[in-house]
Formats: sequence, structure tokens, C-alpha cells
Amino acid sequence: MKTTPAMRKLILSVALALGSGSSLAAQTANADTKPNNNIRPAIKWNRFDYTCENAAKVTVYLHDPTAKVLFEDQVYMMRQTLSADGNRYSDGKTVWWGKADGGFLQEDTPGGDGKMIVKDCILEKRAATDTISGTIMYLARMALPPQATIHVELQDVSRANRPATVIAHEKFELGNRQVPLPFTLHFNPEKIDPKHTYSVSARVMIGTESRFMTDKPYPILTQGNPSKVDLILKPAKP
Repeated sequence: MKTTPAMRKLILSVALALGSGSSLAAQTANADTKPNNNIRPAIKWNRFDYTCENAAKVTVYLHDPTAKVLFEDQVYMMRQTLSADGNRYSDGKTVWWGKADGGFLQEDTPGGDGKMIVKDCILEKRAATDTISGTIMYLARMALPPQATIHVELQDVSRANRPATVIAHEKFELGNRQVPLPFTLHFNPEKIDPKHTYSVSARVMIGTESRFMTDKPYPILTQGNPSKVDLILKPAKP
């Protein structure tokens, strides 16, 4: 059969369309097999604890040029600034000066003579620590505000009919996270007696009000118990 110019043009158009479809399918397949590298790794902060005048406590977290300073329930997010003497971090209003094993928190002014917030801070020499870890979960269907705080405690519960002895305590803000929440609790292993019984407790607070809390012991560490535990919190009783 003799092909006309119109037929040849139609055949060429169909061939091009089929080729484009194959190329698009191949590109889609390749795109689907590419690994997703958009997940950002968690920031690793280096923690430094200071004891200041009148036994005040300051905690400083450092990561590259950023400092997170905690003092009296205030959190200051600062950036490192130029300084000829010591490590200076500022948010434009408040400055943290770290010099050798000391430091102070001060209002930031051009002349460097701002009001002292806390001074005579001495870096605490941290003892060797160990950790327990796990997750925190509550079953109620409600979202908590970002300012909610999570409190986790390691307790010695060996003595019956007596209040538990707190071995270690950690507090962190919920932020934009939702349950289950991972946690890590640092403790001094020298405070652990293999013959004693230990338990982990947790509570969720909004301001001074408890919203959720553990309602039973969660044994840990000794007596054959693990160092990892998953906590289920129940609504706190009024």
C-alpha cells in the first residue's frame, strides 16, 4: 500500500508521542527511586551547668555559633559575637559571657555596663553519668500547647510507706512535638544500689497544673529490669 504524505506525517506523530511517553515513565521511575534526603538531623547541643551567686543555676547549651541560655525559667537564644576576652553570646538585649570556667549574664549595652542579671557563675564539674531512655505516651485525644513541659524522674522506691527519693530529674518543653515523645534521663551511676528498687515517673504540666501523669510504678535498672521503658500517662486527678 502506497503511503501518502499525510499518512507518513500521522505515523511520525504517533511514534514521537510513544517515545515521549516512555521517556516520561522512565523519568518518573527514576524520581521514585531517588532517596529522600530532606530529613534534617537533630541538632546536638553541648550542655554546661553553672552555679552562680546565691546558689542560682544557669544552664548553657552550645552549638556552633548559637547559645541557648536557661535562667529562672527564661530561655535566651543567642548568637556568638566578636570578643577579645572569653566567649560572648548575645540576643541584642542580654549577653552571656563565658570566661574559662566562669561566666555571667548581663543586659547588653553598647558600653558593656548593663545591669547584671546573675554573676559569679562557676562551671560545675560533671560526674560520670549514665542514661535511661524510653517514650512518653498518653491515650486521650487532645493536643497540648507548645509551652507544656514534660517532667521525668528516676526515683528510689525501695523504702515502703516512705516518699520516694529522687535520683535524677529532667524537664523539657513539648514544642511542636506530639506523642509518643522520646526521652533520655541522665543520672549518676554512683547513686544506684543494686539491692534497691528504682522506678521512672513522668508528668505533663501546663504552667503549675498537672494534666497527665504516670499512675503506677515503672521498674528500671536493678532487679533484672531494663534501662529503657515506655511510659503511658493518665489524666491527672483534680
